Amino acid sequence: MLEPYVRPGIDDRPDLDKALSPEDKDAVARLAIKDRRRPPEASADQPEAQAVRLAAAGSSAAAAAAASVDAPAPDLSSAYLDMRDPMVAANGQRPTAVQISRLNWGFFVASILVGAPWAALNTIAMPNAVARLFDYDTASAISVTINPSTSRPLPVATDLVVPLAVLVVVGVVASMFAMPLVSALSDRTRIPLGRRTPWMVAGGVLCALITLVLGRNTGLVVLCFFWALMQFAYAMISVPLASAISERVPDKFRPRIERWHGIGVMLGQALGVCMGALGVMFDSFTPFAYTAVLFAVSGILTVIMLPKEPSSQEQPHQRFESSQVFDQLRPPAHAPAFARVFAARVCMMTGVGLTGVFLWYLVRFWVYGKAVVFTSAPLTIPAGLLIAGMAAATLIGAALASWAAGPISEKIEERNIATTAVVAASCLLYAIGVAVAWGLGVWSTGTARENGMLLFALISGFAFGVYDALGLELVMNALPDPRNAGHDLGIYALSNSVGLALAAIIGAVLVSAFASSFGYYLLFPSAVVMVFLAGIITLTAESAQ
Repeated sequence: MLEPYVRPGIDDRPDLDKALSPEDKDAVARLAIKDRRRPPEASADQPEAQAVRLAAAGSSAAAAAAASVDAPAPDLSSAYLDMRDPMVAANGQRPTAVQISRLNWGFFVASILVGAPWAALNTIAMPNAVARLFDYDTASAISVTINPSTSRPLPVATDLVVPLAVLVVVGVVASMFAMPLVSALSDRTRIPLGRRTPWMVAGGVLCALITLVLGRNTGLVVLCFFWALMQFAYAMISVPLASAISERVPDKFRPRIERWHGIGVMLGQALGVCMGALGVMFDSFTPFAYTAVLFAVSGILTVIMLPKEPSSQEQPHQRFESSQVFDQLRPPAHAPAFARVFAARVCMMTGVGLTGVFLWYLVRFWVYGKAVVFTSAPLTIPAGLLIAGMAAATLIGAALASWAAGPISEKIEERNIATTAVVAASCLLYAIGVAVAWGLGVWSTGTARENGMLLFALISGFAFGVYDALGLELVMNALPDPRNAGHDLGIYALSNSVGLALAAIIGAVLVSAFASSFGYYLLFPSAVVMVFLAGIITLTAESAQ
Protein backbone atom coordinates (compact mmCIF):
# COMPACT_ATOMS: atom_id res chain seq x y z
CA MET A 1 0.00 0.00 0.00
CA LEU A 2 1.40 3.32 -1.01
CA GLU A 3 2.05 5.87 1.68
CA PRO A 4 0.68 9.39 1.11
CA TYR A 5 3.22 11.87 -0.09
CA VAL A 6 4.60 14.02 2.72
CA ARG A 7 5.47 17.52 1.68
CA PRO A 8 8.76 18.52 3.30
CA GLY A 9 8.45 21.43 5.67
CA ILE A 10 4.66 21.42 5.39
CA ASP A 11 3.14 18.08 6.31
CA ASP A 12 5.98 16.99 8.59
CA ARG A 13 5.96 20.07 10.79
CA PRO A 14 5.57 19.21 14.46
CA ASP A 15 2.67 20.42 16.54
CA LEU A 16 4.37 23.10 18.59
CA ASP A 17 1.73 22.98 21.28
CA LYS A 18 2.73 19.35 21.92
CA ALA A 19 6.42 19.50 21.01
CA LEU A 20 7.37 22.50 23.16
CA SER A 21 7.53 22.38 26.90
CA PRO A 22 5.95 25.14 29.02
CA GLU A 23 9.42 26.59 29.59
CA ASP A 24 10.06 26.70 25.82
CA LYS A 25 6.72 28.41 25.25
CA ASP A 26 7.56 31.08 27.84
CA ALA A 27 10.92 31.71 26.13
CA VAL A 28 9.25 32.13 22.74
CA ALA A 29 6.66 34.49 24.22
CA ARG A 30 9.41 36.69 25.64
CA LEU A 31 10.98 37.02 22.18
CA ALA A 32 7.70 37.68 20.37
CA ILE A 33 6.88 41.19 19.11
CA LYS A 34 3.94 42.70 20.92
CA ASP A 35 1.29 43.97 18.47
CA ARG A 36 0.39 47.20 20.19
CA ARG A 37 -1.80 49.51 18.15
CA ARG A 38 -0.14 52.87 17.55
CA PRO A 39 -2.33 55.69 18.91
CA PRO A 40 -3.59 58.20 16.32
CA GLU A 41 -1.65 61.42 16.05
CA ALA A 42 -2.98 64.21 18.24
CA SER A 43 -4.66 67.00 16.27
CA ALA A 44 -2.48 69.55 18.05
CA ASP A 45 0.57 67.90 16.47
CA GLN A 46 -0.81 67.85 12.93
CA PRO A 47 0.73 70.73 10.93
CA GLU A 48 -1.94 70.48 8.26
CA ALA A 49 -4.71 70.77 10.85
CA GLN A 50 -3.11 73.88 12.35
CA ALA A 51 -2.66 75.39 8.90
CA VAL A 52 -6.37 74.88 8.19
CA ARG A 53 -7.31 76.54 11.48
CA LEU A 54 -5.06 79.47 10.66
CA ALA A 55 -6.66 79.83 7.23
CA ALA A 56 -10.13 79.76 8.79
CA ALA A 57 -9.29 82.69 11.08
CA GLY A 58 -10.46 85.27 8.54
CA SER A 59 -11.37 85.91 4.94
CA SER A 60 -7.95 87.28 4.05
CA ALA A 61 -6.21 84.37 5.73
CA ALA A 62 -8.44 82.13 3.67
CA ALA A 63 -7.22 83.97 0.60
CA ALA A 64 -3.76 82.71 1.49
CA ALA A 65 -5.11 79.15 1.53
CA ALA A 66 -6.80 79.68 -1.82
CA ALA A 67 -3.63 81.15 -3.35
CA SER A 68 -1.15 79.05 -5.30
CA VAL A 69 1.89 80.00 -3.22
CA ASP A 70 4.11 77.00 -2.58
CA ALA A 71 4.63 77.25 1.17
CA PRO A 72 3.35 73.98 2.65
CA ALA A 73 3.56 73.13 6.32
CA PRO A 74 6.55 70.87 7.11
CA ASP A 75 4.57 67.70 7.75
CA LEU A 76 6.97 64.85 8.57
CA SER A 77 4.08 62.38 8.50
CA SER A 78 3.33 63.11 4.85
CA ALA A 79 3.07 60.06 2.60
CA TYR A 80 5.46 61.71 0.14
CA LEU A 81 8.33 61.31 2.61
CA ASP A 82 8.12 57.52 2.90
CA MET A 83 6.77 54.51 1.02
CA ARG A 84 3.10 54.96 2.01
CA ASP A 85 0.41 55.35 -0.62
CA PRO A 86 -0.53 59.05 -1.06
CA MET A 87 -4.03 57.89 -2.06
CA VAL A 88 -4.62 56.61 1.49
CA ALA A 89 -5.69 59.08 4.18
CA ALA A 90 -4.05 59.36 7.58
CA ASN A 91 -6.91 57.40 9.18
CA GLY A 92 -6.17 54.41 6.91
CA GLN A 93 -9.07 54.87 4.49
CA ARG A 94 -8.68 54.81 0.72
CA PRO A 95 -11.55 57.01 -0.51
CA THR A 96 -13.09 56.35 -3.90
CA ALA A 97 -13.53 59.03 -6.58
CA VAL A 98 -17.09 59.65 -5.40
CA GLN A 99 -15.94 59.97 -1.79
CA ILE A 100 -13.20 62.42 -2.80
CA SER A 101 -15.85 64.58 -4.46
CA ARG A 102 -17.99 64.39 -1.32
CA LEU A 103 -14.99 65.39 0.80
CA ASN A 104 -14.28 68.34 -1.47
CA TRP A 105 -17.82 69.72 -1.53
CA GLY A 106 -18.53 68.73 2.04
CA PHE A 107 -15.65 70.76 3.47
CA PHE A 108 -16.43 73.62 1.07
CA VAL A 109 -20.06 73.85 2.22
CA ALA A 110 -19.05 73.33 5.84
CA SER A 111 -16.67 76.29 5.70
CA ILE A 112 -19.53 78.51 4.51
CA LEU A 113 -22.09 77.22 7.01
CA VAL A 114 -19.69 77.54 9.94
CA GLY A 115 -18.00 80.80 8.91
CA ALA A 116 -21.05 82.85 7.89
CA PRO A 117 -22.90 82.88 11.24
CA TRP A 118 -19.66 83.41 13.16
CA ALA A 119 -18.82 86.48 11.04
CA ALA A 120 -22.35 87.83 11.47
CA LEU A 121 -22.10 87.50 15.25
CA ASN A 122 -18.66 89.06 15.65
CA THR A 123 -19.01 91.91 13.17
CA ILE A 124 -22.62 93.02 13.57
CA ALA A 125 -24.85 91.13 15.99
CA MET A 126 -22.78 91.28 19.18
CA PRO A 127 -21.71 94.96 18.82
CA ASN A 128 -25.34 95.84 18.16
CA ALA A 129 -26.40 93.81 21.21
CA VAL A 130 -24.01 95.88 23.35
CA ALA A 131 -25.43 99.05 21.80
CA ARG A 132 -28.93 97.87 22.63
CA LEU A 133 -27.93 97.47 26.30
CA PHE A 134 -27.16 101.20 26.36
CA ASP A 135 -30.43 102.19 24.65
CA TYR A 136 -29.00 102.69 21.16
CA ASP A 137 -31.87 100.70 19.70
CA THR A 138 -31.93 99.45 16.16
CA ALA A 139 -35.34 100.83 15.27
CA SER A 140 -34.90 104.39 16.47
CA ALA A 141 -32.72 107.37 15.63
CA ILE A 142 -30.30 108.89 18.12
CA SER A 143 -29.80 112.48 19.15
CA VAL A 144 -26.52 114.31 18.73
CA THR A 145 -25.07 117.47 20.22
CA ILE A 146 -23.60 120.17 18.00
CA ASN A 147 -20.31 121.68 19.06
CA PRO A 148 -20.99 125.47 19.04
CA SER A 149 -17.37 126.32 18.27
CA THR A 150 -17.11 124.13 15.18
CA SER A 151 -20.80 123.68 14.23
CA ARG A 152 -20.05 119.96 13.86
CA PRO A 153 -21.61 117.04 15.72
CA LEU A 154 -19.74 115.84 18.80
CA PRO A 155 -18.66 112.18 18.89
CA VAL A 156 -21.64 109.87 19.30
CA ALA A 157 -21.98 106.70 21.40
CA THR A 158 -18.39 106.66 22.66
CA ASP A 159 -19.60 104.99 25.87
CA LEU A 160 -20.02 101.71 23.97
CA VAL A 161 -16.35 100.97 23.36
CA VAL A 162 -15.46 99.83 26.89
CA PRO A 163 -18.25 97.24 27.28
CA LEU A 164 -17.56 95.94 23.77
CA ALA A 165 -13.84 95.71 24.57
CA VAL A 166 -14.65 93.75 27.74
CA LEU A 167 -16.80 91.36 25.72
CA VAL A 168 -14.06 90.88 23.12
CA VAL A 169 -11.34 90.22 25.70
CA VAL A 170 -13.53 87.71 27.55
CA GLY A 171 -14.15 85.91 24.28
CA VAL A 172 -10.47 85.90 23.34
CA VAL A 173 -9.36 84.45 26.69
CA ALA A 174 -12.08 81.78 26.58
CA SER A 175 -11.18 80.89 23.00
CA MET A 176 -7.49 80.45 23.81
CA PHE A 177 -8.40 77.69 26.28
CA ALA A 178 -11.37 76.28 24.37
CA MET A 179 -9.39 75.36 21.25
CA PRO A 180 -6.77 73.11 22.92
CA LEU A 181 -9.34 71.64 25.32
CA VAL A 182 -11.72 70.57 22.57
CA SER A 183 -8.77 69.34 20.51
CA ALA A 184 -7.58 67.05 23.31
CA LEU A 185 -11.07 65.77 24.15
CA SER A 186 -12.08 65.04 20.56
CA ASP A 187 -8.81 63.13 20.04
CA ARG A 188 -9.88 60.81 22.87
CA THR A 189 -13.47 60.22 21.73
CA ARG A 190 -14.03 56.47 21.27
CA ILE A 191 -17.51 55.79 19.86
CA PRO A 192 -18.90 54.10 16.70
CA LEU A 193 -19.64 57.46 15.05
CA GLY A 194 -15.96 58.45 15.00
CA ARG A 195 -13.85 61.04 16.76
CA ARG A 196 -15.04 64.21 15.03
CA THR A 197 -18.65 63.62 13.98
CA PRO A 198 -20.36 63.87 17.41
CA TRP A 199 -18.45 67.03 18.29
CA MET A 200 -19.49 68.83 15.10
CA VAL A 201 -23.16 67.91 15.46
CA ALA A 202 -23.32 68.72 19.17
CA GLY A 203 -21.31 71.93 18.69
CA GLY A 204 -23.70 73.21 16.04
CA VAL A 205 -26.77 72.59 18.19
CA LEU A 206 -25.11 74.12 21.26
CA CYS A 207 -24.05 77.20 19.26
CA ALA A 208 -27.64 77.64 18.11
CA LEU A 209 -29.01 77.51 21.65
CA ILE A 210 -26.45 79.96 23.03
CA THR A 211 -27.00 82.31 20.09
CA LEU A 212 -30.70 82.56 20.95
CA VAL A 213 -29.78 83.47 24.52
CA LEU A 214 -27.29 86.11 23.33
CA GLY A 215 -30.01 87.73 21.24
CA ARG A 216 -32.10 88.51 24.30
CA ASN A 217 -31.86 91.84 26.11
CA THR A 218 -29.68 90.76 29.06
CA GLY A 219 -27.07 92.54 31.16
CA LEU A 220 -23.41 92.85 30.24
CA VAL A 221 -22.30 90.25 32.81
CA VAL A 222 -24.75 87.68 31.45
CA LEU A 223 -23.73 88.57 27.90
CA CYS A 224 -20.04 88.00 28.73
CA PHE A 225 -20.80 84.68 30.43
CA PHE A 226 -22.69 83.24 27.49
CA TRP A 227 -20.19 84.71 25.01
CA ALA A 228 -17.45 82.77 26.81
CA LEU A 229 -19.56 79.61 26.55
CA MET A 230 -20.03 80.41 22.88
CA GLN A 231 -16.27 80.14 22.35
CA PHE A 232 -16.31 76.55 23.61
CA ALA A 233 -19.37 75.69 21.54
CA TYR A 234 -17.81 77.15 18.38
CA ALA A 235 -14.56 75.30 19.07
CA MET A 236 -16.61 72.09 19.09
CA ILE A 237 -17.36 72.74 15.40
CA SER A 238 -14.23 74.43 14.07
CA VAL A 239 -11.52 72.32 15.74
CA PRO A 240 -12.86 68.88 14.70
CA LEU A 241 -13.58 70.22 11.22
CA ALA A 242 -9.96 71.30 10.74
CA SER A 243 -8.72 68.00 12.15
CA ALA A 244 -11.03 66.04 9.85
CA ILE A 245 -9.46 67.66 6.79
CA SER A 246 -6.03 66.58 7.95
CA GLU A 247 -7.12 63.03 8.85
CA ARG A 248 -9.59 62.11 6.13
CA VAL A 249 -8.10 63.70 2.99
CA PRO A 250 -5.23 61.80 1.30
CA ASP A 251 -2.07 63.75 0.61
CA LYS A 252 -2.71 63.47 -3.13
CA PHE A 253 -5.90 65.57 -2.94
CA ARG A 254 -5.16 67.78 0.07
CA PRO A 255 -4.00 70.93 -1.81
CA ARG A 256 -7.17 71.00 -3.92
CA ILE A 257 -9.55 70.40 -1.03
CA GLU A 258 -7.77 72.91 1.22
CA ARG A 259 -7.96 75.48 -1.59
CA TRP A 260 -11.71 74.99 -1.91
CA HIS A 261 -12.03 75.16 1.86
CA GLY A 262 -10.24 78.52 1.79
CA ILE A 263 -12.58 79.79 -0.92
CA GLY A 264 -15.51 78.68 1.20
CA VAL A 265 -14.18 80.58 4.20
CA MET A 266 -13.86 83.74 2.08
CA LEU A 267 -17.42 83.40 0.84
CA GLY A 268 -18.71 82.57 4.30
CA GLN A 269 -17.08 85.62 5.84
CA ALA A 270 -18.52 87.97 3.23
CA LEU A 271 -21.94 86.33 3.30
CA GLY A 272 -22.07 86.46 7.10
CA VAL A 273 -21.22 90.16 7.26
CA CYS A 274 -23.83 90.94 4.59
CA MET A 275 -26.49 88.87 6.35
CA GLY A 276 -25.76 90.50 9.69
CA ALA A 277 -25.73 94.01 8.24
CA LEU A 278 -28.94 93.59 6.28
CA GLY A 279 -30.74 91.76 9.06
CA VAL A 280 -29.99 94.26 11.81
CA MET A 281 -31.47 97.10 9.78
CA PHE A 282 -34.99 96.05 10.73
CA ASP A 283 -34.80 94.19 14.02
CA SER A 284 -31.96 93.64 16.48
CA PHE A 285 -32.93 89.98 17.09
CA THR A 286 -33.12 88.99 13.42
CA PRO A 287 -29.36 88.29 12.97
CA PHE A 288 -29.41 86.04 16.03
CA ALA A 289 -32.43 84.11 14.71
CA TYR A 290 -31.01 83.08 11.34
CA THR A 291 -27.51 82.72 12.81
CA ALA A 292 -28.93 80.12 15.20
CA VAL A 293 -30.57 78.29 12.29
CA LEU A 294 -27.30 78.21 10.33
CA PHE A 295 -25.39 76.93 13.35
CA ALA A 296 -27.98 74.21 13.98
CA VAL A 297 -27.78 72.81 10.45
CA SER A 298 -24.02 73.36 9.97
CA GLY A 299 -22.84 70.30 11.87
CA ILE A 300 -25.67 68.03 10.73
CA LEU A 301 -25.40 68.98 7.06
CA THR A 302 -21.61 68.64 7.14
CA VAL A 303 -21.84 65.09 8.51
CA ILE A 304 -24.45 64.20 5.87
CA MET A 305 -22.37 65.53 2.97
CA LEU A 306 -19.10 63.94 4.07
CA PRO A 307 -18.49 60.18 3.77
CA LYS A 308 -19.20 58.28 6.97
CA GLU A 309 -16.36 58.62 9.46
CA PRO A 310 -14.85 55.29 10.60
CA SER A 311 -15.48 54.11 14.14
CA SER A 312 -13.00 55.18 16.81
CA GLN A 313 -13.86 52.41 19.28
CA GLU A 314 -10.71 50.44 18.50
CA GLN A 315 -8.28 53.28 19.07
CA PRO A 316 -6.18 52.95 22.24
CA HIS A 317 -7.48 54.55 25.40
CA GLN A 318 -5.52 57.70 26.24
CA ARG A 319 -5.69 59.33 29.62
CA PHE A 320 -6.59 63.01 29.61
CA GLU A 321 -4.20 65.33 31.44
CA SER A 322 -4.47 69.08 31.86
CA SER A 323 -0.83 69.48 30.83
CA GLN A 324 -1.81 68.49 27.31
CA VAL A 325 -3.95 71.63 27.13
CA PHE A 326 -1.43 74.03 28.60
CA ASP A 327 1.40 72.60 26.47
CA GLN A 328 -0.44 73.92 23.41
CA LEU A 329 -0.14 77.44 24.85
CA ARG A 330 3.60 77.26 25.56
CA PRO A 331 5.70 79.13 22.94
CA PRO A 332 8.87 77.54 21.52
CA ALA A 333 12.06 78.43 23.34
CA HIS A 334 15.17 79.96 21.75
CA ALA A 335 13.43 80.89 18.49
CA PRO A 336 14.17 84.59 17.77
CA ALA A 337 12.98 84.44 14.14
CA PHE A 338 9.69 82.88 15.18
CA ALA A 339 9.29 85.46 17.95
CA ARG A 340 9.69 88.33 15.47
CA VAL A 341 7.25 86.84 12.98
CA PHE A 342 4.80 86.31 15.84
CA ALA A 343 5.26 89.91 17.04
CA ALA A 344 4.77 91.25 13.50
CA ARG A 345 1.56 89.28 13.19
CA VAL A 346 0.31 90.58 16.55
CA CYS A 347 0.93 94.18 15.47
CA MET A 348 -0.73 93.57 12.11
CA MET A 349 -3.80 91.98 13.68
CA THR A 350 -3.97 94.83 16.19
CA GLY A 351 -4.06 97.33 13.34
CA VAL A 352 -6.69 95.28 11.54
CA GLY A 353 -8.73 94.85 14.72
CA LEU A 354 -8.78 98.56 15.55
CA THR A 355 -11.17 99.06 12.68
CA GLY A 356 -12.61 95.54 12.55
CA VAL A 357 -13.71 95.26 16.18
CA PHE A 358 -15.46 98.63 16.13
CA LEU A 359 -16.58 98.51 12.49
CA TRP A 360 -20.29 98.60 13.30
CA TYR A 361 -19.81 101.64 15.55
CA LEU A 362 -17.52 103.34 13.04
CA VAL A 363 -20.08 103.10 10.27
CA ARG A 364 -23.16 103.74 12.37
CA PHE A 365 -21.91 106.53 14.63
CA TRP A 366 -18.91 108.00 12.78
CA VAL A 367 -19.76 107.78 9.09
CA TYR A 368 -23.43 108.60 9.62
CA GLY A 369 -23.11 110.59 12.84
CA LYS A 370 -23.92 113.81 11.03
CA ALA A 371 -26.91 112.43 9.18
CA VAL A 372 -29.08 112.11 12.27
CA VAL A 373 -29.21 115.88 12.56
CA PHE A 374 -31.42 116.01 9.48
CA THR A 375 -33.43 112.78 9.63
CA SER A 376 -35.31 110.62 12.10
CA ALA A 377 -34.70 107.38 10.17
CA PRO A 378 -32.77 104.67 12.01
CA LEU A 379 -29.05 104.73 11.30
CA THR A 380 -28.96 100.98 10.82
CA ILE A 381 -30.42 101.19 7.31
CA PRO A 382 -27.62 103.19 5.61
CA ALA A 383 -25.03 101.64 7.93
CA GLY A 384 -26.15 98.13 7.04
CA LEU A 385 -26.04 98.86 3.32
CA LEU A 386 -22.55 100.36 3.60
CA ILE A 387 -21.17 97.41 5.58
CA ALA A 388 -22.67 94.99 3.06
CA GLY A 389 -20.86 96.94 0.33
CA MET A 390 -17.64 96.83 2.35
CA ALA A 391 -17.98 93.06 2.73
CA ALA A 392 -18.31 92.70 -1.05
CA ALA A 393 -15.32 95.00 -1.61
CA THR A 394 -13.20 93.05 0.88
CA LEU A 395 -14.12 89.80 -0.84
CA ILE A 396 -13.09 91.23 -4.22
CA GLY A 397 -9.78 92.44 -2.79
CA ALA A 398 -9.07 89.09 -1.12
CA ALA A 399 -9.94 87.21 -4.30
CA LEU A 400 -7.57 89.42 -6.29
CA ALA A 401 -4.87 88.75 -3.70
CA SER A 402 -5.34 84.99 -3.93
CA TRP A 403 -5.07 85.22 -7.73
CA ALA A 404 -2.03 87.54 -7.72
CA ALA A 405 -0.09 85.95 -4.84
CA GLY A 406 1.25 83.09 -6.98
CA PRO A 407 2.64 85.28 -9.80
CA ILE A 408 4.05 87.75 -7.24
CA SER A 409 5.82 84.92 -5.44
CA GLU A 410 7.33 83.68 -8.71
CA LYS A 411 8.49 87.17 -9.71
CA ILE A 412 10.25 87.90 -6.43
CA GLU A 413 11.95 84.50 -6.61
CA GLU A 414 13.15 85.14 -10.18
CA ARG A 415 14.50 88.58 -9.30
CA ASN A 416 15.91 87.51 -5.94
CA ILE A 417 13.81 90.00 -3.99
CA ALA A 418 13.53 89.41 -0.27
CA THR A 419 10.11 88.13 0.76
CA THR A 420 10.26 90.29 3.87
CA ALA A 421 10.39 93.41 1.68
CA VAL A 422 7.25 92.42 -0.21
CA VAL A 423 5.40 91.49 2.99
CA ALA A 424 6.40 94.84 4.51
CA ALA A 425 5.17 96.55 1.33
CA SER A 426 1.78 94.88 1.81
CA CYS A 427 1.71 96.36 5.32
CA LEU A 428 2.37 99.78 3.78
CA LEU A 429 -0.44 99.25 1.28
CA TYR A 430 -2.81 98.34 4.10
CA ALA A 431 -1.81 101.50 5.95
CA ILE A 432 -2.54 103.50 2.79
CA GLY A 433 -6.04 102.00 2.72
CA VAL A 434 -6.62 103.08 6.33
CA ALA A 435 -5.24 106.53 5.53
CA VAL A 436 -7.68 106.86 2.61
CA ALA A 437 -10.66 106.28 4.90
CA TRP A 438 -9.11 108.59 7.48
CA GLY A 439 -8.37 111.38 4.99
CA LEU A 440 -11.74 111.30 3.26
CA GLY A 441 -13.37 111.29 6.67
CA VAL A 442 -11.73 114.62 7.47
CA TRP A 443 -13.62 116.41 4.72
CA SER A 444 -16.87 114.49 5.36
CA THR A 445 -18.61 116.30 2.51
CA GLY A 446 -21.28 114.49 0.54
CA THR A 447 -20.45 110.80 0.30
CA ALA A 448 -16.74 111.19 1.05
CA ARG A 449 -16.82 109.06 4.18
CA GLU A 450 -18.84 106.29 2.54
CA ASN A 451 -16.50 106.20 -0.46
CA GLY A 452 -13.49 106.23 1.84
CA MET A 453 -14.75 103.18 3.73
CA LEU A 454 -15.45 101.30 0.49
CA LEU A 455 -11.96 102.08 -0.86
CA PHE A 456 -10.48 101.05 2.47
CA ALA A 457 -12.29 97.70 2.32
CA LEU A 458 -11.07 97.00 -1.22
CA ILE A 459 -7.44 98.00 -0.56
CA SER A 460 -7.24 96.29 2.83
CA GLY A 461 -8.73 93.06 1.47
CA PHE A 462 -6.05 92.90 -1.21
CA ALA A 463 -3.18 94.03 1.03
CA PHE A 464 -4.00 91.64 3.87
CA GLY A 465 -4.46 88.77 1.41
CA VAL A 466 -0.97 89.35 -0.01
CA TYR A 467 0.40 89.75 3.52
CA ASP A 468 -0.98 86.38 4.56
CA ALA A 469 -0.12 84.50 1.38
CA LEU A 470 3.52 85.62 1.25
CA GLY A 471 3.92 85.93 5.01
CA LEU A 472 3.12 82.22 5.28
CA GLU A 473 6.51 81.52 3.71
CA LEU A 474 8.20 83.57 6.44
CA VAL A 475 6.34 81.63 9.09
CA MET A 476 7.38 78.26 7.67
CA ASN A 477 11.01 79.37 7.44
CA ALA A 478 10.92 80.66 11.03
CA LEU A 479 9.67 77.39 12.56
CA PRO A 480 12.48 76.32 14.91
CA ASP A 481 11.95 72.54 14.59
CA PRO A 482 10.04 70.78 11.79
CA ARG A 483 9.23 67.96 14.19
CA ASN A 484 7.16 70.40 16.27
CA ALA A 485 5.62 72.25 13.32
CA GLY A 486 2.05 71.46 14.39
CA HIS A 487 2.54 72.83 17.90
CA ASP A 488 4.40 75.92 16.71
CA LEU A 489 1.80 76.74 14.04
CA GLY A 490 -0.84 76.52 16.75
CA ILE A 491 1.15 79.04 18.80
CA TYR A 492 1.44 81.30 15.76
CA ALA A 493 -2.34 81.16 15.29
CA LEU A 494 -2.70 82.65 18.79
CA SER A 495 -1.30 85.90 17.39
CA ASN A 496 -4.74 86.52 15.88
CA SER A 497 -6.35 86.34 19.33
CA VAL A 498 -3.65 88.43 21.01
CA GLY A 499 -3.91 91.12 18.33
CA LEU A 500 -7.69 91.18 18.60
CA ALA A 501 -7.55 91.66 22.38
CA LEU A 502 -4.94 94.42 22.07
CA ALA A 503 -7.03 96.18 19.44
CA ALA A 504 -10.08 96.12 21.71
CA ILE A 505 -8.09 97.49 24.66
CA ILE A 506 -6.22 100.19 22.71
CA GLY A 507 -9.37 101.28 20.90
CA ALA A 508 -11.39 101.49 24.12
CA VAL A 509 -8.69 103.55 25.83
CA LEU A 510 -8.30 106.01 22.95
CA VAL A 511 -11.99 106.54 22.24
CA SER A 512 -12.85 106.89 25.94
CA ALA A 513 -9.96 109.25 26.67
CA PHE A 514 -10.98 111.59 23.84
CA ALA A 515 -14.73 111.04 23.98
CA SER A 516 -15.48 114.77 23.98
CA SER A 517 -13.30 115.60 20.98
CA PHE A 518 -12.11 112.97 18.51
CA GLY A 519 -13.89 109.78 19.58
CA TYR A 520 -13.85 107.02 16.93
CA TYR A 521 -11.76 109.25 14.69
CA LEU A 522 -8.59 108.14 16.55
CA LEU A 523 -9.01 104.50 15.55
CA PHE A 524 -7.62 105.22 12.09
CA PRO A 525 -4.27 106.83 12.98
CA SER A 526 -3.67 104.23 15.69
CA ALA A 527 -4.30 101.49 13.12
CA VAL A 528 -1.79 103.10 10.75
CA VAL A 529 0.84 103.14 13.51
CA MET A 530 0.33 99.46 14.37
CA VAL A 531 0.45 98.34 10.74
CA PHE A 532 3.62 100.37 10.16
CA LEU A 533 5.13 98.71 13.22
CA ALA A 534 4.23 95.30 11.79
CA GLY A 535 6.07 96.15 8.57
CA ILE A 536 9.17 97.30 10.45
CA ILE A 537 9.31 94.13 12.55
CA THR A 538 8.83 92.03 9.41
CA LEU A 539 11.89 93.64 7.79
CA THR A 540 14.00 92.56 10.76
CA ALA A 541 12.66 89.00 10.82
CA GLU A 542 15.06 87.72 8.13
CA SER A 543 18.13 88.83 10.07
CA ALA A 544 17.02 86.79 13.09
CA GLN A 545 16.94 83.48 11.20
